[in-house]
Amino acid sequence: MSARLVMAAFLGAFLSVVGTSFGYGVFLLVRGPSRASSTAEARPAALPPDVVALLKHSDEQLKKGEVEQALLGYRRVLAQEPHLEAQLGLAGGEWQAGRRDVAVGEYERVLRLDPRNQTALLRLAQAYAERRETWERAEVCYREYLAQVPADAESWLSLARLLSWRRKPGAAAEIYARPELEPLLTAEDRKSYALDLAAVGRGKEAEPMLVGLARSNPRDADVAMTLGGLHASRADWEAALPLYRAALERRPDDPQANLTYGQGLLALADYKGALAPLDKAARALPSQAEAQLAYARALRGAGDLKGADAQFERVVPLLGSDAAVEREYADLLVERKRYADAAGYYGRALDHGLRDERLLAGIAGALAASGKPGEALPYLEEAYAIRKDDRLGLELARLYGRLGRNNQALAILAEIERRPGSR
Repeated sequence: MSARLVMAAFLGAFLSVVGTSFGYGVFLLVRGPSRASSTAEARPAALPPDVVALLKHSDEQLKKGEVEQALLGYRRVLAQEPHLEAQLGLAGGEWQAGRRDVAVGEYERVLRLDPRNQTALLRLAQAYAERRETWERAEVCYREYLAQVPADAESWLSLARLLSWRRKPGAAAEIYARPELEPLLTAEDRKSYALDLAAVGRGKEAEPMLVGLARSNPRDADVAMTLGGLHASRADWEAALPLYRAALERRPDDPQANLTYGQGLLALADYKGALAPLDKAARALPSQAEAQLAYARALRGAGDLKGADAQFERVVPLLGSDAAVEREYADLLVERKRYADAAGYYGRALDHGLRDERLLAGIAGALAASGKPGEALPYLEEAYAIRKDDRLGLELARLYGRLGRNNQALAILAEIERRPGSR
């Protein structure tokens, strides 16, 4: 046979083998991995007998409290390849040794191997709950764990406490109410439950609990403040004020305690009594409009018009476009005979949507007193059209007379005379 024929035969055989191999490769690609191969990949490779024995020995050492020796064994297993049981053992050993930060890292590795591992989720939830900056992660871990182990009452209680700390009162109260938690609740838990109920507007449920807590611990400022707030919401100041005073005995410089106590005294028109607590609140809360406004009202009620004027001037910008407060300040400016400034604030209140006969009469009086009777007239006419009041009528008649419109002045006076009950 010639060399050319031998070469042709060799090339034909070679191409046949390559074609067959390529075709089989395409077949496997289309078909996908076989069940046997996928099962092999899904299951971790079996550990050698000596590694299995080492893992078992490490578990026994950990149970006996021989933590450091157990940890060496787990690390030897993990040095060969990632293994869930060894990783769990290592994390548990570090936890048992008191090295919480190290244990957290190891439990996080457990979750990378098994994202639903109950032991790791619970341990991480407990560890994360110990630090404010990881509270959110703690809540996630508790919820994922409890979705698998819903009968764990202790963990439900831990989650409720965490939610209270995170200022999620509605969610916390819902968990505290679980009947299986009732025997586990401590005095502090019952307090948190009551405060959470009150915070979400469930005062009727909270009040009996708060009364009991206040009776057992009269010096608890949080309970006193919250119970006082419930009484204040019903305008029961006789019950509320002693509770606020009790809270201030414990927290004399607490801005919120001073504010609520001062507001209670304002509600009873005890302006002088309200000055000291509201002064403290206003100083401690310089950007809080509520505190600044309460102090301004106390100053005005106590007769310190100059101080009230300066305080209202600080308050108005904090409130933006509060027409009621603008009118209140304008009324004060009238008392101080600052009529032009009063007219300006009455005008701002009108621009911001407040329009009744009292405001219209106020701006008319301020304009008239500041030498602008012509500008005052339309406002006073509108006020009198809204309410046919004898006092408003007399003011309007005087203004007509001042402007030389005597016929109109006489007509208003005659109208007042004809009105039943007028003198």
